[in-house]
Amino acid sequence: MMSFRTSSNKPRALAALGALAAVLTCGVAVSPSSSAAAIYPTCNTTKAVSIASGHSVTVPAYGDSKNLTCKLVLDPGRENPAVKALQRSLKKCEGYAYLAIDGSYGPQTLLAVDALQGSYGLSQDGIYGPNTRDSMKHYSSTLGCARL
Repeated sequence: MMSFRTSSNKPRALAALGALAAVLTCGVAVSPSSSAAAIYPTCNTTKAVSIASGHSVTVPAYGDSKNLTCKLVLDPGRENPAVKALQRSLKKCEGYAYLAIDGSYGPQTLLAVDALQGSYGLSQDGIYGPNTRDSMKHYSSTLGCARL
């Protein structure tokens, strides 16, 4: 399990938090600028994905077909089971112990996803999408943490 942050990441995290606070304070809507955010539906459920004999991880998904190609973006105040699954994985598998598992994709979740993306060499936009999903570890109640 990795630690939350090293001292070299703190200035960047604080700068990101400051920028987010400035945007939210000004009343400007935060909308994803990445093409992934525009083309994928918003995750609204979860799906158990088999990764080993008798073991599965729970990941955010979309719709009745439980499509795994979906996104999660800043959306404070709206509770979503897909966000809870993401938060659980971030907290238990990726070392973001401070993160509440409340189902709301708020500023803390956005910053955790942004930091996670940086740690895996991904574009840091704070949006959970297919690249983030495939890079991170996901929580399994029977196995612990594993990648897809």
